[in-house]
Amino acid sequence: MSVSSLITIPWRPFKAIIEGWNRFWFTPADPTTLGFMRISCGLVVLFIHFAYTWDLQEFFGKNAWIDSASINDYRLHQPWQVLPWDWQTIPEQPPAANPEEAKYMQDWYGFNPRMAWAKGYPGWSIWFEVNDPRWMMIIHCSFLVVFFLFMIGFCTRVTSILAWVAAISYIQRAPTSIFGMDTMMNILLIYLAVGPSGAALSVDRLLSRWWAIRQARRNHEPIPLWSRPAPRVSANVALRLFQIHFCIIYMASGLSKLLGGPWWSGTAIWGTMAVYEYCPMQIGSYQSLLKFLCAHRWLWEVTMNAGVAYTLFTEIGLPFMIWNRKLRWPMITLAVLLHTGIAMVMGLRTFSLLMLTMLIAFVPQETVDGIRSGLSAWIDSIWPHREMKESADSDRLARPLGARSQLKVSS
Repeated sequence: MSVSSLITIPWRPFKAIIEGWNRFWFTPADPTTLGFMRISCGLVVLFIHFAYTWDLQEFFGKNAWIDSASINDYRLHQPWQVLPWDWQTIPEQPPAANPEEAKYMQDWYGFNPRMAWAKGYPGWSIWFEVNDPRWMMIIHCSFLVVFFLFMIGFCTRVTSILAWVAAISYIQRAPTSIFGMDTMMNILLIYLAVGPSGAALSVDRLLSRWWAIRQARRNHEPIPLWSRPAPRVSANVALRLFQIHFCIIYMASGLSKLLGGPWWSGTAIWGTMAVYEYCPMQIGSYQSLLKFLCAHRWLWEVTMNAGVAYTLFTEIGLPFMIWNRKLRWPMITLAVLLHTGIAMVMGLRTFSLLMLTMLIAFVPQETVDGIRSGLSAWIDSIWPHREMKESADSDRLARPLGARSQLKVSS
């Protein structure tokens, strides 16, 4: 055995790890999945912000539930304290040394401004600056147009960034109305802006196709046939970010549930099924179902404990099991059923739709190819002469030009 072989043997495991890392992140992927996620996300985002239209002033206006004075005071003067790195006790707040400190301590629950490491937070919203109702409605309608253009994939590289900035404006202005839906929407918009979400199933692709045909006809070249989008490394990076972030969300949600006593006693599901605030109590059959469960204690126990076990298994098991190709579809099915139940029982429909949109990132490529083939066959059935017309145009433009035509072109 040579000396060079002895040197390279210890590095072989590291080489395999590096190659696996490169395959995981940097293998070109089909952007069609991102295109479908963009359409799904765009529909939900457009619906969410369209629903704000009738309550725009109540949420974001000058005299909203959190008025402009309160939100500006919060974003400019909220104190931040540095906690000790060891087990020392947090120092007590010193008394105010002047009337200004006394006023600050009164407003911020006894916190002395001298103890603040920083004040405010670097959040931005256009609603911090615009309070006039007329201009607010104009800007709001402009944002709705941006969301629509992002959904259909027009100038996606630009409208994806604008859609994210617009969504952040609503989130930062009304922090008291934020819940999981806003967080998932923010994650989706960021990663769809990172990846080439407009490279497939978009107006941008149709415009690119139209431009290619126009250039071919102008240059008397064969018209290129319609083909699938080219695989891109950036598409794979965006899909991997979706997948990893989804697993982190599920793991954090599942493990945090283990800290709650109701999840150990098996009563947590009942706490979500019998809350009048957001459960469908107005449906008679739903009330009858709850009464029936309560009338049969053994069935109530089985149902509640089965729901707890199902939720914990799905949220804690999915981050590990979904990477196995044989288990991917079963785990996707479990997640779909989980969020369908959340939408139906808890009323969190937009949240569930956004979570299901993120779950699309795990759909295998062969399934995407099968759906594409089915759509192509359906289009061919309603437009049977599409490819024949393109082939005829290509053959016609590929024929040699006559002497008169060549003279006309050269002149």
